[in-house]
Amino acid sequence: MTLHLRKFEKRDIPDLISWFPTERDALQWAGAGLSWPLNKREFSRLIRQHAGSLPAREVWAVTDGEDMIGHVQLVLNPRLRTIAVGRIALHPAQRGHGLSHRLMQLILMQAFQRDWVHRVELLVYAHNQPAIACYYRAGFTLEGTRRQTTPIGSEIWDTHVMSILRHEFDKRTERE
Repeated sequence: MTLHLRKFEKRDIPDLISWFPTERDALQWAGAGLSWPLNKREFSRLIRQHAGSLPAREVWAVTDGEDMIGHVQLVLNPRLRTIAVGRIALHPAQRGHGLSHRLMQLILMQAFQRDWVHRVELLVYAHNQPAIACYYRAGFTLEGTRRQTTPIGSEIWDTHVMSILRHEFDKRTERE
């Protein structure tokens, strides 16, 4: 399987929305920035941000051939020399097959291809241990925990802040 990135398109929206059948699933994936139930209008707005030579946000479909098997968004902040990675997902049928590390390498290559990027960061809910293990394996460092940030039902989730710096990424890629 060979993973590639292509711009996420309106035709991809229904498939992506179908990957998150419950509010809990959608919240764990997208955070509180999207409404529930997920809707096409919000995704269309996000797609429009992926325009121009330096977009505010890049919205990517992860593909294997013609099939969309994943999704990721990058929020670019040249002033801070930072890219925030978010809304990373694999199609439910692709989960558990060892693709997450390859996906993270693809994402980091996309982010660090820009000379101005010094730092790539992400937020992950503290209970999402499979994702956290993947991020550690990709070279991210846990910076801290934002306590009780996200209420859902009777729970309130903590959020971890993780990052990888350019010199850490460069050192890892030299070894591989």
